[in-house]
Amino acid sequence: MYKVLIVDDEAIERRGLRKIINDAFSTIVIEEAENGRTAILKSEEFRPDVVFMDIKMPGIDGVEAAKEIKKMNRAVQIIMVTAFDTFEYARQVMKIGVKDYILKPSTKEEIISPLKKLLAEIEIEREKRTEEIILKDNYRRALSIVQSRVITSMLLDSSNARNVVEFEWEETFQKESFVMVFEFKKRNQKTTYKETNEYILFLQSELSHFFHENFIGEEVMGRLPVLVQLEDKDVSKRNQIRDRAMTCGKKIIIKSRNYYPDYDLSVGIGRTYDEMEKFIQSYHEALFSLSSLKYPYLCQYYNHHVREAGEGDNVGYPYGLEKKLLEAVTTGVVEEVPLQFRKYMDVLIRYCEMSKETVEGRISELYVLLSRQVVDSGIPIIVNQPARETNSPSVLQEELTKIASHIQSMYYSQNKDILLIAKEYISKHYEKALTLEEVADVVELSPQYFSKIFKERSGSSFIDYLTKIRVDQAKELMRTKGRSVKEVCFEVGYKDPNYFSRVFKKYTGVSPSDYRHTLV
Repeated sequence: MYKVLIVDDEAIERRGLRKIINDAFSTIVIEEAENGRTAILKSEEFRPDVVFMDIKMPGIDGVEAAKEIKKMNRAVQIIMVTAFDTFEYARQVMKIGVKDYILKPSTKEEIISPLKKLLAEIEIEREKRTEEIILKDNYRRALSIVQSRVITSMLLDSSNARNVVEFEWEETFQKESFVMVFEFKKRNQKTTYKETNEYILFLQSELSHFFHENFIGEEVMGRLPVLVQLEDKDVSKRNQIRDRAMTCGKKIIIKSRNYYPDYDLSVGIGRTYDEMEKFIQSYHEALFSLSSLKYPYLCQYYNHHVREAGEGDNVGYPYGLEKKLLEAVTTGVVEEVPLQFRKYMDVLIRYCEMSKETVEGRISELYVLLSRQVVDSGIPIIVNQPARETNSPSVLQEELTKIASHIQSMYYSQNKDILLIAKEYISKHYEKALTLEEVADVVELSPQYFSKIFKERSGSSFIDYLTKIRVDQAKELMRTKGRSVKEVCFEVGYKDPNYFSRVFKKYTGVSPSDYRHTLV
């Protein structure tokens, strides 16, 4: 549907023009104005697509009215109507962006022809705007998905954080932050994807009232990790962040019970850190806080459970050793497990000041983290919490070694060595837009887990390994085939020659052109 405004001080002219347009077009709504002032007021409310504007009118003439209407709506198309065929009028209306004008008296064809032309242009513009809106919406959705995966990868595997978070992402995330984990479940029934997504949007909306900068990770088995960034003004008020986060969690739980009474919701909160690699600690702390809750509708901050590092004998909790132990187990490096376990236990016992109860609590936390990593990584095994009476170091070490051995037998057997399969696939497909997700799918692992074990076993990240393959092949092509830099770029899997040149120089120290000159 289109809107047309007819502006003329003579009623007979307005009626005649209305009839001609109505007879020719069935999808046009028409309004009238008897002078320039009325035309300006009506245009603001009616928002016409096309205006037929008489030039000579008492008071505000057609040229001035057209100027004002154009100021309000630059997209409006104006056809000037005049009985004066003079160059001065034509010059004035063209200056304000009028594309057509007709002379009185006019034939039907002289009126219909320019109107058809303008309506066709308007339709093209509408389609372009619709396409732009769809593209922007798709981009926002795609960006949200990518961002969610980045957050999830960063929290599940801090050793891979720098590989996942490149360039513009790193600047986005390298701020003081803490992690909240929302655990939710709909009682007595499964939720659909639409219901889960709606509930996540509710959580994000409520969270934004307390912390404007927050990044949602991927929901897995009813647990949603959120990286919450502190604004500059909040950094100096660290002692207030805990209270604010707890207030936030409790109020979201109250609102959830009101708006979603069928959902059980609990919230775990980790401590604040200022380095990207340490956000995984906050994530683990939030998970442990959740694991200690016996009932739903509770919110727990990690500091309620453990002392801050630096108290007592000044031995801090061995996060680094804990991380190495968990990596050895989940990547199936059996021979590393006993060594890493002993190192971890030595420091843990000193940290807990020989308190058996405190050590057991930390071991319980370790198993919560291990179980979570196994689930999130897609490893098809169940990690059971050991009974307290079997919590001796030797039994625990044996149990962890068994888990690692089981993982190794699943993925690293002679017939199914995932690293060899992955490398072979990369060598055959490096020339296309190859992604970590695609290769992970080939070896039947989750992207996060595949990324972790690939780096553990190959000594380099997936992207570094793929880049090295491509750069080595590019050097070979320039050396033996005499291809241009642009041709080589496309043949080794890159779409942008400028980006290829930057990558090549980063890995070789020289640009592709300079490298070619060294071959002469």
